[in-house]
Amino acid sequence: AAPGGPSLPSLVFAPKFAAMWLMILGSAVGGLNVAGSYKTFGLKQPQLNSDSFLTVVGALSAIFGNAAGRFFFGALSDAIGFKASFVPLTLLQGTTLLSFPALAASRLTFLLATVAMLFCMGGTFALFPAQAMRVYGASGASVYSIMFTAFGSAALLGPIASNALLQRGGYPLVFSVLGLCSFGSAALTLASQ
Repeated sequence: AAPGGPSLPSLVFAPKFAAMWLMILGSAVGGLNVAGSYKTFGLKQPQLNSDSFLTVVGALSAIFGNAAGRFFFGALSDAIGFKASFVPLTLLQGTTLLSFPALAASRLTFLLATVAMLFCMGGTFALFPAQAMRVYGASGASVYSIMFTAFGSAALLGPIASNALLQRGGYPLVFSVLGLCSFGSAALTLASQ
């Protein structure tokens, strides 16, 4: 925390921090899940079952998805603000997740959906450090260092929840729940100051 300012514990045990942490969790869980499982999912789809194709999907998603999303949403947030950037990101991500099984019907739509998901994931990673600095000022870096645990939680809890959901309803249930998490982040963002 900044000298003479509120203590770090008082900042992280506050509703504003909790809201931002949950926004990250709800958004990151979908992007990280697709980044970690697109190939496993693709290998189970007859029309996508090609290691070389799925490798190309990964490469294009890393460049035009994750990397481009960081630059795009970072610049967009600087121009129009956090909320006006993050809400469309989460709506795009949620819609893509709900449509992901249908978009897997062809190689082109699967490629575009996977790139879109990593584009949103990269955007989520880019938006929150700057927002933490805007919200918390001189304490922003310290607060963000703890806020970043939401990404780790999403990376840990996402696969656990996905495996449980796969057993209950297969991939359509997994992608539906992840999509609803993204929409929850959008709603929480709209409800926040």
